[in-house]
Amino acid sequence: MKKIIVIAVLGLIVSSCSKGLDGMKPEPTPTPEPTPTTKVPNSFDFSTVQKVKLNVDYSAFKTYGPVFFGVYAQNPFITVDDAPEDQWNEAVAPLFEDYTEANGKYSATIELPTYAQHLYIATGNFFTGMLLMEADVQNGTASVVAEKVTVASTRAATRAEGPGESTDDIAKLKMGLKTDGKTRIYQEWKNWLGTWNSASGYPDYMLDKTTADPKLVISESELEGLYAAVGTAFVSGSAMNKEYCSSPDLLLENDSEVTFTLLGGSTCWNSSLGYYYYTDDNKPTKPEDINIIMVFPNTQDGQWARAIERKLESYQGNIGVNRGDVVQLMYYPNIANDDKTGATKTFPKGTRIGFILRTQGWGKQGNAYCIRCQGPKYWSNKYNTWCATTDGLSYSSDGGKFPNPNGESRGAKFSYKTADGQTYTIVSFEDANDDQDFDDLIFALKPVGVFAPLPEIEHKKSSTNGVYAFEDLWPKAGDYDLNDALVNVKHEKEFNENGKIIKETFYLTTYQNYVTLTSGLALTLNTKKNPKSIVMKKMAKGSTVAEEVSFTKDGNDVYYLTSDVKGELGTTYILELTYQSPLGSSADMASVKPFIYRSEGEKNWEVHIPMEAPTAKMNTSYFGTEDDCSDPSKGLYFVREGNYPFAFYMHGVNISVFENTILKRENESKRIDELFPGFLEWSTSGGTTNQDWYIK
Repeated sequence: MKKIIVIAVLGLIVSSCSKGLDGMKPEPTPTPEPTPTTKVPNSFDFSTVQKVKLNVDYSAFKTYGPVFFGVYAQNPFITVDDAPEDQWNEAVAPLFEDYTEANGKYSATIELPTYAQHLYIATGNFFTGMLLMEADVQNGTASVVAEKVTVASTRAATRAEGPGESTDDIAKLKMGLKTDGKTRIYQEWKNWLGTWNSASGYPDYMLDKTTADPKLVISESELEGLYAAVGTAFVSGSAMNKEYCSSPDLLLENDSEVTFTLLGGSTCWNSSLGYYYYTDDNKPTKPEDINIIMVFPNTQDGQWARAIERKLESYQGNIGVNRGDVVQLMYYPNIANDDKTGATKTFPKGTRIGFILRTQGWGKQGNAYCIRCQGPKYWSNKYNTWCATTDGLSYSSDGGKFPNPNGESRGAKFSYKTADGQTYTIVSFEDANDDQDFDDLIFALKPVGVFAPLPEIEHKKSSTNGVYAFEDLWPKAGDYDLNDALVNVKHEKEFNENGKIIKETFYLTTYQNYVTLTSGLALTLNTKKNPKSIVMKKMAKGSTVAEEVSFTKDGNDVYYLTSDVKGELGTTYILELTYQSPLGSSADMASVKPFIYRSEGEKNWEVHIPMEAPTAKMNTSYFGTEDDCSDPSKGLYFVREGNYPFAFYMHGVNISVFENTILKRENESKRIDELFPGFLEWSTSGGTTNQDWYIK
């Protein structure tokens, strides 16, 4: 009976379904919700960095060591009417600087801003002179090769007729100046060391290096070391270290003989050099107090690196001295009485020795034996200048462009210490008051170790800059003003005397517009060589003193610099990396990757530049939410749809560029393309156009 009832019910169900299929209307089915459109991340990484294989070759010059050079996006030399000046344009900053190998060659892959497609490669090396080469970046490579051109190969030689005769006619050089016919500034110099060639000015009293006491002569191997030091200490056209210029005159700590060895000069002038001496209790107070003895009537060595560029007349027959020439200085105890009696080669302990350069002293003769640069600017009557190494004793009658009213020292004094501890005393001159490079005449004194210590040649330093910009609303799309946290990153390298990196320092300075959220600043440190030490420092806004601190670390490479950028606005955070052994090349340099963060217990909220992976402490649950399109499985981090990033890095620029745009209060919440119209074209092109949008 039960079976019959069940069958009947099933029959009714089947009958009902059959009717529906045969024409009866079924109940309506609800329309399903539309499937959300998949967010498509922008594949552009917003990078402003390109890798360039750079090849530089200065091997045509004998430079005695590595050559320091810089890479620029603009001509770094000052030009007037398209003619180069002997001066760097300090407003043009290098994008990259490094040393070549000892042979003058360089080949490495370096990082440059993508906007740098036409490069200017410049050096002020003493042996090359201010040398500029240009190259385009093609297929990721840029190459330049320097060529050395000589005077003889480009123009007919012009020389003085006749060999000249021995003379000691110092009056012809007009070494005693009378400004108004009555007031004498300097005494006439003394020609007590001997005679010189009347045509060239070459002295007859040069020391015979083959028979002289070796302790008084700089050997060829010593010369090479000194020339390498000169290549490090001097940058033609760039101001000399003020510490060297303010050093006192040379002080003998023992009774000693003294010799003078010429290392070279970088000028077209035919100047005259003399020396004088005094003790601290009898220091001269005015130029007329000093008794000057002639050393070189004509300091021109004929090897000025820019002779061709300046269309210098031939040096043949006009060279007054050769590099490596030696003169022994004499001490005259009765010189104040114009008396040569008692002359001796030994200077007493406590004597200070000073030097003076008479600009164009030899050239003032007005005869055919003078070398002069072509053009009114370079004629011999341009400067009426005496350059002393003692403060208060220099003089210049030029009260206009190059005044020196206080008679400040025009000589630099410093020391060079060899690997075995030998200390050489070096003196150099600036023959006018214009370029301040103090490489117009350079010489070294012997014996070693008899003079009081002077500042040692400092290690060369170089730095590059970049700016990071962050939005703090991630993963939500923000206002695209990209000013919630701005960080200027300066990377400084310090080189040893062989041109190798021995220290790296990273300076991160915070800048920010007006925000309400509190974010911190951290960085990931990437090193290819293990530093001997890493020193952490912090310098408050407005301070010039950095204090050592201990930043919180996560592992060996993540440093948490501050948890509140806004609360420490303007602070500079510093990491100093010192190496036990110099880095092999710039490819071994360290790098930093700054990011902003907020602590959320065991995990962090972080924002990095596009495509940069977060730290292990990142709360990855944010990925793919709101407006973020990150997909770690595909290596996509901190990306979104559209043409605006959450953060990005601008290479080859410092924060000062943004003082009137991003950092101005009234520009808060303005999209970045409103302030930089070229931004969108750069962004939509994937970085192929308007690459310099942020420096315009």
